[in-house]
Amino acid sequence: MHIRGTLIAIGGNEDKGAKTRPLHVHDTVHAFVNAGILYRIIAEINNADACLELVTTASSIPKSVAYQYSRAFKKLGHTNIRPMHITSPREADHPDILARIRTCGGILFSGGDQLLLTSVFSNTAFCQLLHERYVQEHIVIAGTSAGAMAMSDLMIYPRADENTQQPDVDLLPGLALVHDAIIDTHFMVRGRFRRLAFAVAQNPTHIGIGLEEDTGIIIRKGNKLEAIGSGLVTLIDGRSLKEANLTVAQVKHDIFIENLLVHVLSHGNNFTLRNKKFS
Repeated sequence: MHIRGTLIAIGGNEDKGAKTRPLHVHDTVHAFVNAGILYRIIAEINNADACLELVTTASSIPKSVAYQYSRAFKKLGHTNIRPMHITSPREADHPDILARIRTCGGILFSGGDQLLLTSVFSNTAFCQLLHERYVQEHIVIAGTSAGAMAMSDLMIYPRADENTQQPDVDLLPGLALVHDAIIDTHFMVRGRFRRLAFAVAQNPTHIGIGLEEDTGIIIRKGNKLEAIGSGLVTLIDGRSLKEANLTVAQVKHDIFIENLLVHVLSHGNNFTLRNKKFS
């Protein structure tokens, strides 16, 4: 299947052009106005007049989030930004909302709670239209933090204690824009290698994609992945797994995984998802 749309998954805390900002990753600094992650969204849309829809459904502070992104994109010269805070499947399928999705050049799902995204948008006309446009048209679908995690067919949903020693991870259906992948965000600063490794060990046909903050991936044609941003992209690859003690339920027992492959990408590196090779 030939996919014409583009996905951009972001690890959160991306540069929004503030004069000072906390940045956990200092590997590479990319100028906000011509190489930052938000700039790349606009560059991929490649139409100054196209509307970028900002979906704040996952956020508990939607007005603040909408203001921050609108200001950031205006600094990049893109002023056609329209926020939509949808709270129910009924709202998602309103004709006015569907008309906006039908004509926009791009859509950005903000951070927050990824379960809100799937509970609102799964099995809706909104989601079906988004999938159709993604396959058939040049549209950019971006997500940051929770918005990125909800893109895959399997979605990590955090427990109250992310540092639990239990050898399993809660995985729920995502929006399935990316198949055979599990995306995790804020990857290094929140110490999430463990839970993504668990998830891949449970689902070795899926590749784990760990995104640092101010770091992301662009996926073209549903397959070709490009790393962008100031940090690293960690890929956890379970195709060579031999054995993992995932049946041990007691908290006192830790997991072991033999032959887990780990790939690390930085800005500009490319990887193909289907054959799992650098390109």
